[in-house]
Amino acid sequence: MFLTELAAAVGIAPHIGWDRVAVTDLCEDSRLVIPGALFVAIPGAVHDGATFIGEAIAGGAAAVVSERQGQTPVPLLRVDDARAALAQLAAAFHGRPTERLFTVGVTGTNGKTTVCEWIAHILGADESTVIGTLANKARGLAAVTTPSSRVVQRVAAEARDAGVRNLIVEASSIGLVQHRLDAVDFEVGVFTNLTYDHLDLHGSVESYAKAKRILFARLEETATAVINVDDPASGAMLAGCDANVVSFGLALGADLRGVDPQCGPRGTRFTLTWRSEGAPVELPHPGKHSMMNALAAAAVALTRAVTLPEIAERLATAPALEGRMQFLTRPDGLTAVIDFAHTPDALEHALKTARPASGRLLVVFGCPGESDRGKRPMMGEIAGRLADVAILTSDNPKHEALEAILDEIEGGVSLTDGCWERVVDRAEAIGRAVERAKPGDVLLIAGKGHESYQIVGDSFLPYSDRVVLEKLGFKPEGN
Repeated sequence: MFLTELAAAVGIAPHIGWDRVAVTDLCEDSRLVIPGALFVAIPGAVHDGATFIGEAIAGGAAAVVSERQGQTPVPLLRVDDARAALAQLAAAFHGRPTERLFTVGVTGTNGKTTVCEWIAHILGADESTVIGTLANKARGLAAVTTPSSRVVQRVAAEARDAGVRNLIVEASSIGLVQHRLDAVDFEVGVFTNLTYDHLDLHGSVESYAKAKRILFARLEETATAVINVDDPASGAMLAGCDANVVSFGLALGADLRGVDPQCGPRGTRFTLTWRSEGAPVELPHPGKHSMMNALAAAAVALTRAVTLPEIAERLATAPALEGRMQFLTRPDGLTAVIDFAHTPDALEHALKTARPASGRLLVVFGCPGESDRGKRPMMGEIAGRLADVAILTSDNPKHEALEAILDEIEGGVSLTDGCWERVVDRAEAIGRAVERAKPGDVLLIAGKGHESYQIVGDSFLPYSDRVVLEKLGFKPEGN
């Protein structure tokens, strides 16, 4: 593509000669620039990309996009917001692929990953591409929910070119605020729930909700907003939204309801009702939160004219996801559950779901460093209230002092002496929980889920809860 076409995408009139400047790639990391790339200088929290313009040009950049004006030996496109510009540039560079795909965005505090994967399952895994936590891990993108707009548009273009029909995207609040999804043509936006998280970034629950609302404010009138009507924030999500609305939940008045739920230790039964029609569902995943995730995925499928019986049949084979209520057992009668629960609400759901009919519930968890400190005592209180034994440990401390993190979690714990302890090393903490457990007990290992690393400082150190448990003799159920 030539620079004149890309300049038009961000509203910049072409200069003489720009029609001869061929752009071979888009890049926001000067270290990865290839000859002919258009380098977009993003001002970040730590480094300003504008300081690396010279390095990018030395690497072969054919042109530069920046919020700063200056003199450069290659064309410079000055913009007001480099992140917003990158979104438009990436869409134009790849031929606006989401306009050719049935594109769904899923936002909310908890459940995004599961809802995305189950939407793909119902619509057809071979006809669907997911951009989200687990799919990004498979792409080599660690600790990323919504990747940069450049990656989003590239993956969408690859899906279009491969003949894929559906694109399902996890829309994080950070991704929405940072314009990563600005140029995505969403046909459906999904809201799962809003609970306490990311207030270190957004400052308040109101600002956090406002960030989520971006997805729905940008939906066209012909699009559909799929909303969890049971959540108190559902009304706020629809403020300024002109799209059609499909509501889901347990409450009377929801368009799509889960009726008469029966939650077992390994699955959930309920009746899926839509208007005057109903279909029984046997979901092979436990907990109310699993049913709500299934309802969200089912509501999206209904917008694609998938019938209610077809949806019920496909939910019966909804896949288990890595690190999401993942059960492992040991011959001596111990059960362990790995779950990504890293927010107060998610931890509470996981603890209630994992509670055995008899036996004790032990939980091993921590809280990440350099993130929302307010949730630490809240999660301590929840663990103390719902678990019989709590072991506090590390969970991506980053540059923060781990002992200080544990102090803040411990401030909320109200268990009698001997029912809780601190074990700094996470693998040792899991081992300690196993030592304290008895046959019939359940161990919930919460917070890291699918992650295969521990972030300490700037380093991603190899680590996996599943690998630790397998070394202790546990095997995933079904193996």
